[in-house]
Amino acid sequence: MAIEKMTCVLGRQDIPVIQEQPEFTVDLLDSNILLFGQPMSGKTNLIKLLITISHKLYREDTEQIFVITRSGWGHLRGDPHRVPKIAAYFDNANEEYVKRVFKLMEDQLKDNIKKLKGKNYRAAGDNQPIHTTLYIDNVNAFLDEPRYTAYHEKLAKLCRDGLSKGITIVMTASTTKGLNSYISSFKQKIALEMPADSYSEIFNHKVIPVGNNAGHGFANVTVVPSDITGTFPLQLAYELQLNIADNINDEYFKANLNYYFGGRTVKKYKRFPDVLTYREYEAFTQGYEQEYGSVSVGLDYTECKSVAVDFDYTKTIAIYGKKGFGKTNLLRVILKRFIEDPKYKFVLFDDGRAQLKEFDLKISQERKQYIEGFEEMPMLNKGNPQMYKLSPMQQFIKLIHENYMELTQLRRLSTLVMAEIFGAGVTTPSNAGMYDSRNTVFVLQSKFLYVNSIASKDFMEVILPLLAARAEEMNWIFIFTDVKSISDSETRDNFNSTIGAAFLLDNIAEFVGERGKKSVFGNMDIKALKEEYARCEEGDGYFYSIEKDDLKKLKFIKTEEES
Repeated sequence: MAIEKMTCVLGRQDIPVIQEQPEFTVDLLDSNILLFGQPMSGKTNLIKLLITISHKLYREDTEQIFVITRSGWGHLRGDPHRVPKIAAYFDNANEEYVKRVFKLMEDQLKDNIKKLKGKNYRAAGDNQPIHTTLYIDNVNAFLDEPRYTAYHEKLAKLCRDGLSKGITIVMTASTTKGLNSYISSFKQKIALEMPADSYSEIFNHKVIPVGNNAGHGFANVTVVPSDITGTFPLQLAYELQLNIADNINDEYFKANLNYYFGGRTVKKYKRFPDVLTYREYEAFTQGYEQEYGSVSVGLDYTECKSVAVDFDYTKTIAIYGKKGFGKTNLLRVILKRFIEDPKYKFVLFDDGRAQLKEFDLKISQERKQYIEGFEEMPMLNKGNPQMYKLSPMQQFIKLIHENYMELTQLRRLSTLVMAEIFGAGVTTPSNAGMYDSRNTVFVLQSKFLYVNSIASKDFMEVILPLLAARAEEMNWIFIFTDVKSISDSETRDNFNSTIGAAFLLDNIAEFVGERGKKSVFGNMDIKALKEEYARCEEGDGYFYSIEKDDLKKLKFIKTEEES
């Protein structure tokens, strides 16, 4: 059966023209609500009042509540995830949550329009969708934030079109500044403690201010009291005293919620803690069964579910991002599982900046090869042993040749790769056929991989594709930890084609616009990315499964070293 009214009694009004003090009632299906007031005047109490009354009168299959606030949940007290009808309660300090709520509201509006088939929400009958109430606390701060300018028109559309389609907007404000284009969409206006001239702007006529008395103010009438005699102008402002809301955190109130709702809730959209530790991650993912070969790195923003790399199938990954955005932390999260498993060996390819030194110190000597700076090493020159000072890149390729894959006959174009890298006549024996090289993690931090040099071109264009082809058979895992731009198009294309998944710790639309066209993100549409994703906060980033063409924004787990 369709709901034709959602009335909430919020207090009492004094209406002198009929000499009565009837109950002050609002109907969430009839009016958007705009509440004005100075700090400590009772705005928060009204939000709590509407939420608590709504829970007493209507169930989780009838209404869902979304809240955007500047102050966080603390000023309302209690845990929002325990309140059955609150689907989301987000602090607007994180743009991703704001974007997420508006995307959900837009989708809800489109879905409701489709279901209602041209009918008003009240007259929907059996096709009536769940009602949605969106609360925006301190809308002035929201509108004043430059990064939220793109949402102004979205909010105006929800205020104009939402009410008849089952979406009610409730906003609180401390001033009328910036609200002229919205105020006509709010049939119900309430003003608590305000300067005298502000009442005139809100109600279009003067009132006598009531002074500093929390919960005391003025409101027009949108629901005519049923128990009064006589008539009066509804649009005028009449003195109002709001009721005091129940404490959402009160044990008696919570017990009643448990009794009436029996553990049933609307679908929840959770927010992440500022720092997603392993403990916080486990709290979000209780009951999640992780595949044996996968490594969880964080939670996706859409469903708050685990984001994991399945290294049984994805053998090459690339990490892109700005300095200081958390690439080393992500590497810690990924390597943690492999370091703890004694069957894995490691090749750590650094470039003199010692950025992999902490991992070198964590891994026992017999399980690793650490390449960092220039080093003198023996090689054969026309069969005679000699010492050569080798660069990190040369040492890395020599190690691959000796222990992983014989490179003697490999060519790039018509030139032998080994001769091109080390010089004609210089050789070294290969033990690749005798050495157990399975279960090796290659951590490739070196900037020398991406420069336009003979050694890097030989590696990217000839050696890497062959290694990648055998990676699944040998359980070789290649982690390119700080990918740089590659100027040579052929080298770049060879590199990009070997990557199975990539991480980005940066704002994706900006990254694709600046250098992404030369990366694995190159086919993405910049305009679509700007519309879909907000700027990254600390600890945010992206996971792109190239094999599945699936992009997710996520909050990364933060290791103890970082937290």
